[in-house]
Amino acid sequence: MREHIMGTQVFLAGLVPSDAATVFAWLRRVERTFSRFLGDSDTGRVNGGEAVEVSELFLVALAEAVRHQEGSGGLFSPWLAADMARIGYTPADPRAAVARTPGQPRAEIDFDRRTVRLRGGLGVDLGGFVKGWSVQRAADTLRSQGVGRGLIDAGGDLACWRSPSDPPWRIGVEHPLGGTPVATLEPPAGLTAVATSSVVRRSWDDEGGRRMHHLIDPRTGLPSASDCLQATVVTADLASAEVYAKCVVILGTAAGPAWLASRDPSARWITVDRDGTTTEGGP
Repeated sequence: MREHIMGTQVFLAGLVPSDAATVFAWLRRVERTFSRFLGDSDTGRVNGGEAVEVSELFLVALAEAVRHQEGSGGLFSPWLAADMARIGYTPADPRAAVARTPGQPRAEIDFDRRTVRLRGGLGVDLGGFVKGWSVQRAADTLRSQGVGRGLIDAGGDLACWRSPSDPPWRIGVEHPLGGTPVATLEPPAGLTAVATSSVVRRSWDDEGGRRMHHLIDPRTGLPSASDCLQATVVTADLASAEVYAKCVVILGTAAGPAWLASRDPSARWITVDRDGTTTEGGP
């Protein structure tokens, strides 16, 4: 079963129709709440620069994203919407533009009143993070309800699970430059999360003819310039895997895997460099 949600193809397997419908409904709710391209989403309203009341769902995901920002030492950031707009990745809805307000960039979050105000031109974009976070929550919910087997794939970021008696899932990892797949994964029983970040898929030429892509290095505010074209991370939590994959791309094929091992020694990884060379590692 497939549906286009959050700007990507969502693919479900191993689920009965009622469970699949529940997953699709949940992901559509997430899209309405977090889309940077909708002026009336929580994200769109927050990026308007005024103090606005947001949903509890928005606050929970934002708090989790900030936790990952701190845990990554700033290599991952949920505050890159203005940088995305500056390089040309802008929403069509003018209501969703990041407000250019004076002063130092800062976020004012009131969890009691459920309000958020961004100052100094700061903009929130939970993008790929919330995609992984929401798929993980869907998988966790189904498993808690006794669903013993399933796969939820949102544009290459996926969670899958099965019992030991079920046949294994087989997951192909696409090569960013085409041709033979990078790898075929057969996750063990239990839940496995797989996330892939690439600088190839969402890329374009700016007005000066420079090749741009959507994966911003928070240290520079510009598209990542490392030697890594694509990173795939396999671990137990999809939100974490999504963050890790981005950070590995930003750090490059030498420093990225070492950094990942220091954060999550259980994680497996696959990188592809600018020459198309594939490297794998992990336990």
